Amino acid sequence: MKSLKKKRLGTSILAAVLSLTFMLAGCSGNSGPSGNKENSPPSGNDTVVTEPGQDGDQEPVTLKFISWKDGTYDELYELFHQKYPWITIEQIPVNKQPIMEIIASLEAAGTPADVTEIDTDLVAFEQGELIEDLTPYIEKSEIFQNAKFPEGFLDTMTFNSKRLAIPMVDVPMWILVNKDLLAKHGVDMPSNDWTYDDFRNIAKQITDSNAGEYGVTSQPEIQMRMLSSKAIADGYAANHQYMNEDMTQSLLSTPEIMNEVKWFQELVTKDGSMQSNAAAEADGNVTKDFINGKTGFAIGGDWVLPTLKEKAPFQWDVLPFPKGKVSQPGYSIYGPLAMLAGSKQKEAAFLWLSFQFTPEAQKWKIDQGANASVNDSEITAYYDEAPIWEGKNIEAVKIAQQNARIQSGLTVVGWREYNYNNLLNDIIFGDRDINDIIPETEAWNKKTIELRESLK
Repeated sequence: MKSLKKKRLGTSILAAVLSLTFMLAGCSGNSGPSGNKENSPPSGNDTVVTEPGQDGDQEPVTLKFISWKDGTYDELYELFHQKYPWITIEQIPVNKQPIMEIIASLEAAGTPADVTEIDTDLVAFEQGELIEDLTPYIEKSEIFQNAKFPEGFLDTMTFNSKRLAIPMVDVPMWILVNKDLLAKHGVDMPSNDWTYDDFRNIAKQITDSNAGEYGVTSQPEIQMRMLSSKAIADGYAANHQYMNEDMTQSLLSTPEIMNEVKWFQELVTKDGSMQSNAAAEADGNVTKDFINGKTGFAIGGDWVLPTLKEKAPFQWDVLPFPKGKVSQPGYSIYGPLAMLAGSKQKEAAFLWLSFQFTPEAQKWKIDQGANASVNDSEITAYYDEAPIWEGKNIEAVKIAQQNARIQSGLTVVGWREYNYNNLLNDIIFGDRDINDIIPETEAWNKKTIELRESLK
């Protein structure tokens, strides 16, 4: 058993949980390859059954899936069961409990889980030896080998040359538009190739503080998603969250990105098109939520669509993120889906992972507002048929899928200690000194290098 000092998981609680997990795994033989072939990853000479026949001779299998999507995936489970009738998904609810603790408790009960969503960075799970390297499974999977993925799609969840997870879902984001507020001020719906200058100018045009109406919703999320995207669009960062090309350092303290922060801060301090936290609170926080109808632009993802479609008292639509000086990147989140090292039925577990990229699963996800994760003309064409986008700017949705840039962090060492978001919220919506960015960023850059060296 490795020393817990080498795990570097950040808290004594998590270290204790992992200690329990490793001890139980060692006793049960589920911590990795063993004499029991069912529990071992395939070697170069093994055959992975990725598409077994459905001739009725399969032994029934129940997969334990740790997920916080209570009820959300029920239809997807049924589609999977129709394809593989001998496999049933049993969802293990999270109930706000750390997933590492759930894994440990199931191991302790002798009923280990098989697959899991991830609630923190993948590095912690990899260092704890909790998740399986998917590389040999993917290499022998017909579904994976035949699918055409966006460039670098599977690399986003690779660490130490191990494929630790696959994206369960590609959660896209768009700029929500209050069309009624635009029309009130005589402003046309922008085109899909609009720019950040267009965004700023329109936000000023539709602001009427006397009517309590503002160009931009004062939600912290708009800073987190849009400012990060603008830094890429203008050519000052390679990745979201101001990360460099190989995800080893933050560029947030560079002069160019500091100027991007000032640009966004001026929506509050100069233009008045977005309220500060104090001003929003004084007005009853009406501008904190786009659905109140008092703001023109906001950030939206699949989670807001049902409420908007059912309850919005105004006409709304979506736009892609604006163009910058060099590109028009979007913003997406990949939700990781991993196979647990302690699973007793890894072949069936991998079928659930690979199923995510079948046409039926991809179309179901589009119906929920997610992006397609494979490049396929049939699946892309399905955007035009999806009921959720009826009457909306479907081309913007397609552009968001094509231009998607993925939120950083899953395989960045020390990510949980990178305080970029709270720092920028305090600067843009509060009164914190913008120059605080410099020492905070320099300190984190030094720490992530040290942590990365220690993991070698």
